[in-house]
Amino acid sequence: MSEEVQITIIGGGVIGCAVAYELSGKYNQNIAVIEKNNQINGENQSSRNSGVIHSGVYYPKNNGPFKAGLCVEGNEMLYRFCVRHNIPHKKTGKLIVATDSLEEEYLKDTHATAEDNGIPGIEMLDGSEIARFEPNIRAISALYVPTSGIVEPTSLVNKLFRLAESNGVMFLVGSEVVEIKPEVEGFEVKVKSKTGIESFKTAMLINAAGLYSDDIARLTNPESPYRMDPFKGEWGKFYKTGRKEISMNGFNVYPVPLGYLPDGEKLKLPFKEFQEKFSQGEINKSTGVHLSPTFEIKGNEYIIGDTVIVGPSYSEPVNREDYRQTREENYYLDMVRPFFPGLKLEDISLHQTGIRAKLKDHYDFVIERDPKYPDFINLVGIDSPGLTASLAIAKYVKELLEG
Repeated sequence: MSEEVQITIIGGGVIGCAVAYELSGKYNQNIAVIEKNNQINGENQSSRNSGVIHSGVYYPKNNGPFKAGLCVEGNEMLYRFCVRHNIPHKKTGKLIVATDSLEEEYLKDTHATAEDNGIPGIEMLDGSEIARFEPNIRAISALYVPTSGIVEPTSLVNKLFRLAESNGVMFLVGSEVVEIKPEVEGFEVKVKSKTGIESFKTAMLINAAGLYSDDIARLTNPESPYRMDPFKGEWGKFYKTGRKEISMNGFNVYPVPLGYLPDGEKLKLPFKEFQEKFSQGEINKSTGVHLSPTFEIKGNEYIIGDTVIVGPSYSEPVNREDYRQTREENYYLDMVRPFFPGLKLEDISLHQTGIRAKLKDHYDFVIERDPKYPDFINLVGIDSPGLTASLAIAKYVKELLEG
């Protein structure tokens, strides 16, 4: 590695790789990406997720302007990128379903947010209309969101990595940043790898370290206020070809977003009470345990397979590497049975676990120059819908650098 680098990106997940790709066309061969894992393949948050392409229906502009704006913009950008580069994806559409009158209040609020965010093609459905999309779903009403879909996330990360690398970006894997020293101009960065500790200087630093982005922020500026409050997400799965009662046409099916305590306990509060507690930060808002189709490889290509994932269920991890399964199959059954009554316990098996980079007492993404060191850009708390928004986030970072 050269002794001086123009731009260093810490973190080689989907956000770090997207930023590297976006910047590589302009800054050419003077960009380095530091990744502590031994390979760039979408480990951690970038692969341990539902693979859903979100539309932006959940994010009120007053609470989350970045999530609202960048998700909608990123949705369009991601579909175009996937088509151009042959990334496995499908615009499946999504149903957000209400099973009783209280849930309908929440659904109307989601509909209002979707309209405010300019989501195209949304449609309210009554119970009988739902059957033309998914005949085995039972609900009294639903919001149909046509721009939702799924993507194979590791293929996305790998393509961004390869494109950035071909543009001259240098990737240092198996390397952990252990010290950042701000200087009069730029930063001195110390990196630990199997071969020892290496130091280099960089003019600009971009923090895309995911679950550890708060630590990197404090390494640079100890006064950084951001603290991670990670959520563990766990998934089950079933095979839609098992019985006709659980066959599906391939839509994402979500319950209405309800309130959750920090430990993941679901709350079904009166809507006005929920709004008050959510605005005060007393409870979290979550999309809940949902059903999503997945890809499988047939021959040399990806197709929509027979596996449907059920999740995520949220809880507090012991630490940021705590990927143990703690939920049992009956939990997933209880969560989806109100709107998917044909599912049985014997249909379900356990699938995967992931951890979201959620910030404590902060709902939105943090994308900003550090107030003390303006050549240090923080991308902190990039949880859902970070995968969908990744290309739009990268574009925004480029605009920050240029502006």
